[in-house]
Amino acid sequence: MTKTRFITICLMFTCAAALIAWDVVVGTNSVLGDTISEISLGFFQRYPIAGMGVALALGIVLGHLTWPQYPQNPTKRT
Repeated sequence: MTKTRFITICLMFTCAAALIAWDVVVGTNSVLGDTISEISLGFFQRYPIAGMGVALALGIVLGHLTWPQYPQNPTKRT
């Protein structure tokens, strides 16, 4: 595993863990409406066209991430 691959994987897990941890922290306090999902829902209810744009962008990104990617040399798989 290359150093940059390791750093990328660590960053992905760190960001995901930080967002989950923050959502748990703000979800357990007494103030309503401050979790990631509550803020997103309120924004997309107010601006539904933005919600469709975000859904499209997420679909494109997730499609890119899950689409089969082959190395330059098709005889050698990594």
